[in-house]
Amino acid sequence: MDRRWSVPGMVVSRMRHGLAPEDSPLTLKDVMARADYRDLRTPSVAEGDPAPDFELPTFDGGGTVRLASLLERRPVALVFGSYT
Repeated sequence: MDRRWSVPGMVVSRMRHGLAPEDSPLTLKDVMARADYRDLRTPSVAEGDPAPDFELPTFDGGGTVRLASLLERRPVALVFGSYT
């Protein structure tokens, strides 16, 4: 069984194969040329730099957690990657 595609992956695939909605004003080239898209692809933190503060929902959906609040109590290791 093939692994499930991400939503952005599905959108890009549909656009590459000409299956974008007919009323879509943007092409893949338009999206990739946008400054905000290019900014997302450019790292803003170098290896060894402190991570910027951020807030994420908890797994149970009962609240949020901030990186800064975790750092007040103990060191934190951030691991980025796909676990699917």
